[in-house]
Amino acid sequence: MSKPKSLQKSKKIQNVVAHLFARKGYHSTSMRAIAREVGMNQSSLYHYFKSKENILFKLMNDAVDDALATLNEICAADLSPQEKLNEVLGFYTRYYAGDQERLIILINEINSLSESNRRILVKKQRQYVHLLRSIINELAADNKIKEVDSTVATFAFFGMVHYTVKWYRREGAIGLDELADSFSQILTRGILR
Repeated sequence: MSKPKSLQKSKKIQNVVAHLFARKGYHSTSMRAIAREVGMNQSSLYHYFKSKENILFKLMNDAVDDALATLNEICAADLSPQEKLNEVLGFYTRYYAGDQERLIILINEINSLSESNRRILVKKQRQYVHLLRSIINELAADNKIKEVDSTVATFAFFGMVHYTVKWYRREGAIGLDELADSFSQILTRGILR
């Protein structure tokens, strides 16, 4: 099979698996069900992925890597700390609220990974925390924000975005950009006039 076709098939499998894992859960989804859903026999599936955990890790790791690359770009850009904060908050909200299946998997299935794969992801997730907390600390050092613990503010933001899997619907009244703006407003200004 040529590389582009193989890559396309691998992406198709990942999209199907993301949907299945998000809706049914990792442990309730068999390789047989995955193969049936993508229209191939189970042994052919192993040509693309060594195991069900291998698929899960790839889904999670790719999502984290893609987001981390953009977050690092934002933080390295020639922007003020306030601009960086707004860019990071906006991107993170649109990225994860915009792909809820991957977010559901990241939130619900990290403990389904082996210890070594889990360690890799946790280390990368800590980089998210470090990036956002460092921007908040920079703003605090410039006396641009209220006295608030930067770790609490960081996890408050992640909590807002991660909880969108429970209530946010892309086809609803609030678009991704509006959601990102609202979260940014709430984190940076609070809700009181």
